[in-house]
Amino acid sequence: MPMKKVIVLLVDCNDETKLEELMLESQKGANNLIDQFIICYSKTFKDNKPKDTSSKIQRVSSDIEVTRHSLNLGHGGDQKVVFRSIANIDSGVLVVINGEGQYSLKRISEIAQPIIRGEADVVLSSLRRHKRDLKQFSTFVNNFLSGVKFENWHSEYRAYSISSLNSINFVESPDGLSFDTDVLLQLNSAGFRIAKVANNSNMGSESAHSLGLIAIIQSLVTVIRHRLKIMGFAPSNVMPASYRFKFNEYSSHSKLRDVLQNIPQSRVLDLGCADGQLSEVAALLGHEVTAVDIESGPKSSTQIKFFQHDLENDLPISLTEKFDVVLCADILEHLRKPDVMLFKLLPRLSSRGIILVSIPNFGHWYPRIRTLLGRFDYDARGILDQTHLRFFTRRSFSKMATKAGYKVKRLSVTGTPFEVMLREAPKRNFSWSFLISTLSNIDRIFCKIRPTLFAYQFIFELTPMVPLISDELNN
Repeated sequence: MPMKKVIVLLVDCNDETKLEELMLESQKGANNLIDQFIICYSKTFKDNKPKDTSSKIQRVSSDIEVTRHSLNLGHGGDQKVVFRSIANIDSGVLVVINGEGQYSLKRISEIAQPIIRGEADVVLSSLRRHKRDLKQFSTFVNNFLSGVKFENWHSEYRAYSISSLNSINFVESPDGLSFDTDVLLQLNSAGFRIAKVANNSNMGSESAHSLGLIAIIQSLVTVIRHRLKIMGFAPSNVMPASYRFKFNEYSSHSKLRDVLQNIPQSRVLDLGCADGQLSEVAALLGHEVTAVDIESGPKSSTQIKFFQHDLENDLPISLTEKFDVVLCADILEHLRKPDVMLFKLLPRLSSRGIILVSIPNFGHWYPRIRTLLGRFDYDARGILDQTHLRFFTRRSFSKMATKAGYKVKRLSVTGTPFEVMLREAPKRNFSWSFLISTLSNIDRIFCKIRPTLFAYQFIFELTPMVPLISDELNN
């Protein structure tokens, strides 16, 4: 097994009185395991010229490197700088220790060994069983909300494999005290192995550190934000590129499937088909399906004629036939000029042709509240999807469709998809499905009373205005 480089990061250091002794002691206790010490000073550190301890360290090992940072970017901000500086190390372990003096450094080897042996990617020191303080309370609350079972969310004695840190987006983590919480959540969601080591009396006095109420609140807010991100209510750089088929019986995909099920065998054009799940449903219903998408398209069906094409650049040139049904399921909001696309579809419709469009409702209460609070931003999914370029209400889309040469034959709505609350939901003794079902039933009632406020998506069935089509084709 190749030897891993071990780096010790002392973060929030505010006292160098015992630093020389602790560093020398740690080097002896770690059996010459440590390759580098990195020290980040806290904002309360008064000595602008810390004593040089490098010479004393080198008496134990001439290979050790000592690096100091006085950046004062915050608990998380300083760690981000260090994480980026060591990112090019292919194989290594980073041991992070709080610098307030509550831990002895002599057992670095014990916390680093599970990673060195390949048994874990992250190692945390556990809480002492006899302690009853804010740390234990915060750990209980965070475990309840996140669904994980960490013994200590606020361990100042932890180790990471550097490769695991390179796999997460720690740059967007908070700069404050909740940085550690966010990093743990990302590592856990990414599936990395997280182990613990017992926190016994030889590992120092944890009681010297008192976790403040502000730190607990920041950690709690971070857990809630992470939960919302999983549900789609926050931007994310780790979301899958393709869209999932919405199997809920009241979803837009299910409603479009019902329409396809109740019409005779037809030629169907699916624009923006993604991975082709809706196209495959149409093919299974007996329709002749042609699909278009910028990505690779359907993977499992040979019955679908597929064109890989960017719809921003018009329809594919080789697409010359006419269609009875054109599916625009969650695609027009991704185009810069959806009105132009609708107009160019007119010559592609047969005499009985229709266009089925599902679009998110920007008039829904969720984006209204976000805008009212001055917090307009994009999410990973949903109405404020980070890939949406255009936003519509019922009125604005109807107006655009009319100008493009269509009339609205039928309009239906879908309610708020409360089932997203079940994504990676913590397992509890009560039934989540009952709660989701109750909320959905209430929401559907409000959708009927005030669709412009409560409808999550509108589903339009458009038909051409025949006189307008003739005029445009003659022109």
